[in-house]
Parts: sequence; C-alpha cells; structure tokens
Amino acid sequence: MISILLPTNRINKNILCKITHLYNGLETLRNEKIFTKEFIDLSLSRLANTKHYLEPTLRSLEKQKFRDFELIISHRYPEDVRGIVESYNIRLKLVEEKPSVWHKLGNYGTLNNNINTAFIHSSGDLLWRLDDMTYFNNDITREINDLWKRNLYMTSKAIRCIDYFPDLKNKIKREQLGFNKFRIIFKGISGEVKNLTFSNEEYPRIPKYMVWGYSSTISRDDFLRVNGQDELYDGAVCGTDMDLGRRIAAISSISRVASKNYIYEVNDIPYKHNIRDDVIMRKIFKVNNIKGNAWKPNQEQMKAYEKWHKENIGELDSNWNKFMDVPFIDLETEYKLKRLGRVIYDSNNS
Repeated sequence: MISILLPTNRINKNILCKITHLYNGLETLRNEKIFTKEFIDLSLSRLANTKHYLEPTLRSLEKQKFRDFELIISHRYPEDVRGIVESYNIRLKLVEEKPSVWHKLGNYGTLNNNINTAFIHSSGDLLWRLDDMTYFNNDITREINDLWKRNLYMTSKAIRCIDYFPDLKNKIKREQLGFNKFRIIFKGISGEVKNLTFSNEEYPRIPKYMVWGYSSTISRDDFLRVNGQDELYDGAVCGTDMDLGRRIAAISSISRVASKNYIYEVNDIPYKHNIRDDVIMRKIFKVNNIKGNAWKPNQEQMKAYEKWHKENIGELDSNWNKFMDVPFIDLETEYKLKRLGRVIYDSNNS
C-alpha cells in the first residue's frame, strides 16, 4: 500500500482566495493553445467551486484509478480541515501535528515535524510525499505503484507556483531559472516548470537525491534508516527536501526516475524565511551526517554562523537559535508506539 504524507498548517480563510483568483484567471484563457489540454481541463475541474484549499488535492485523490493507498494529513490546527476531509471517499487519517518548540514562537514553519507526524501514523511500505494545493490526473497512484513493483522511486515533473496576475495580461515571457527549470508568464498566468530531465525516455533516471517535497516517493524502510526528516531544519523553511534527498541517496540502493505525469501546484503564501540558512550553516561546518537530527552546533560554531549571516545577509531573527531546544526523536520507536500526534479523524473508524 502507498501511504501519502500530506503536511499542511494553512488556515483556509487565509489561503482560499488564492485558488479562487487563479480559477477566474484560467477561465479567461480556456482556449489558448499554449496550454496543454490536461492542464486546462484539470485546472478548471479541480479548482471549480472550491470551498477549501485542500479540495483540489482531495478531488484528485478521490478520482484515482488505483485505490490501494491511504492519506495521512498532519495539521497543527486539524479542526480547520476536518469538515472537508470527512466529505471525501478516501481512506485517510487526520492527525494533530506533534508538539514543536516553534509552535509558541510565531508564524514559523515546522515542515519536518509535520511530515514525521504523518509518517508515525502511516502503514504503507511506500511513502508518497505530497504538497497541499496540488492537483493531478487520475493515473498518478497507478504510476507510482507500477514503478515501485519495478523497484524504482519516482519524483514528479511539475508546474509549480501557478498564479494569475491581471497586470501581466499583456506580457509573454519565458525565463530560465536553472537547469531544466524555467518560468512562463502568458497573459497573466505564471508558473514554474520543472521537467527534471531533457531525456525523451518514458522514465529517465535522475539523481537519487532528487527527493523533492512537492511529489516524490521513498520506502518506509529507507525513511526509517535515516531517521526521517531532520527537525533541526524547522523554524527555517529551506533545504529540507534537499537534506532528506542527500541522506537517502547515501544509503539507498533504489534508483529514481522522473514521472511521465505532471503535478500542478498553486502558488502558496510562505512562512518567514529569514530566521537562518541551515544549508549554509552546515556547509560552513562541513556537516554531513546520515542520521537526521543527530547534529547540533556548539556555541563557537553558532557564533561563527551569526558572524557570517550579519556580514552576508543582515541581522538574524531573534529566535534563530531556538532549534537547539529541539529534542532528538527516535522515529522508529515513535512509529511503533504511535504515541505522538493525536488522531482526530480516521475514515476506517468513522
């Protein structure tokens, strides 16, 4: 079985307008030839009459042809999503995100804490890490399962950060953002295309470290071997999927391929990003641990990073070093005991 891990901490009233705004913009471009038929059809069907930001994803999952999967949603404020998840015919659990030192400090991201919470309550042999505000065609889970039978991991091609800007309705632009990644702006619609590879193969091999957070698979066993997501990255939303990918690549014998199906993702509203740069911090200190959440810098190293940050970026957020208070989590123990993360709704027991 596939366990879909969906971490999300958004509040519907703060984010729903993004989906409504995008749908209205896409409707005006329904007949433009630059867009694929799948993109237009899926966008209009998945985003139409949306009452909650999770609906595009829930609609996509409910229509999957391959149904041997479970969805585990971890949310800091689960009551905000309970009503909508109960209305969908999907095997799912809604759990309350386990406690984190960041919850009482402000609007900080706790993505790794949230993913680990979802994992603790999963039961599948294969994990599919999926972002919220995503939508996709009816064949994604079947593709994932077929590749897993061939002992292959998958990372999805994607069109991400999809948004509509009326003031750009007269602009057509293609901007290169990096290797095989570019942004398209066409008559107000903007999106980042991540093709992952230039190859024309049906399933081209890609580097094992490409465990991107928006849509990628990992086995339960490999996830446990690296002790899951590194919660020391919480508080700062940067580098979390890259860190997991690097650690998975170092221990896993399973190859990774790019999907032939696309994931589409609505542009989001980010958390604070300026608290610190964990990727740079670890590069400065040449930290390269396999086991997640096993390293914490000493006071001398922290002073060195603070000096680097002030010289290169500016003053640090006053809470930047609170990650030192994050306790080490033995994920395998918590997975067996399932004592962290309160189950709010379980469709199997409804």
